[in-house]
Amino acid sequence: MRDKVIFGFSILWIIALSVTLTIFLAIPLFFGEIFWYQLTDLVHMTAGKIWHNFLILMNYLINPLETKLSMPDFPSSASGLHHFAEVKNLFMLVFFLTIILIPFIIRFIKENLSLVFHNGLRVVMLFPLAIGVIAWLIGFDQFFVAFHEVLFRDNSWLFDPATDPIISVLPEQFFMHSFLIFLLIYELIFFVIYRRGTLFLKKKY
Repeated sequence: MRDKVIFGFSILWIIALSVTLTIFLAIPLFFGEIFWYQLTDLVHMTAGKIWHNFLILMNYLINPLETKLSMPDFPSSASGLHHFAEVKNLFMLVFFLTIILIPFIIRFIKENLSLVFHNGLRVVMLFPLAIGVIAWLIGFDQFFVAFHEVLFRDNSWLFDPATDPIISVLPEQFFMHSFLIFLLIYELIFFVIYRRGTLFLKKKY
């Protein structure tokens, strides 16, 4: 039972770490997408201004000390601000889990529990790939909608460009690429742990 608890919390830590790294990697990703998708033409604004406002948004989302969001070139509705506040709360939860669950992953690695849960690691490695296949089959737009309906209790995530113009420079492709980055990080971490267990098993026998 104890080992199962450690295994479960270790999986949760890997998910949280993958999300955390994805959040921070999304910042340079967005900078590239400004030019790749020519976002300047969509809002008739310089790349510098778009980038500045995006950094203000991200600082609000990832900085626990920042309590107010005010983008100088992108006004926000009450509904939009409410949604960003919900996103911030989720980010804070993920960051908290990434830190608080470190002892479990350390214990998991030190005790070589990857040997005990070798098959379990295979399953959790395949799970996000299955989600990726589903997203591909139904279309990322439908997956994106379903994802938000699961995470959020209201419809504040349905932005109106007229009242929340920031959505005009946050194309669906940006979120799709962020999702792909998450999958890559998640699979890489699990592969390293799984591979470590496999090599240890070979040395042992």
